[in-house]
Amino acid sequence: MRYLTAADLVETLYRGLADNTVGKVIEALLRNDVVLVDEIGFAPLDDTGAQLLFRFVAAAYERRALGIASHHSFEDWGRFLTEHTTAVSMLDRLLHHATTVLTNGQSYRMRQALQRRGGELPTM
Repeated sequence: MRYLTAADLVETLYRGLADNTVGKVIEALLRNDVVLVDEIGFAPLDDTGAQLLFRFVAAAYERRALGIASHHSFEDWGRFLTEHTTAVSMLDRLLHHATTVLTNGQSYRMRQALQRRGGELPTM
């Protein structure tokens, strides 16, 4: 299993693009049976970053299990994947065989922080 944030994944793919090894980088990542990508959409991607992320998802499609975590609903993916075709194509592959889990409510980190402080919000 491999865990990466979306930023780490895209940065890794950019390095592969720079030295012309992006295909090898993707294949190395996909040697893991499961790849978990967290924080999708935390920061917007430029066109190249979005295309690299799509290339990774397309390579994993029907070959490896991908776990994707995002605070954004699927309808909002156009915020950080500005090319509509890329967003639709990526979601098409991600959702084809997917089990989606939607959560809401307070994060466990915030809940723990509140418990440690006797129910008061931490000062930021």
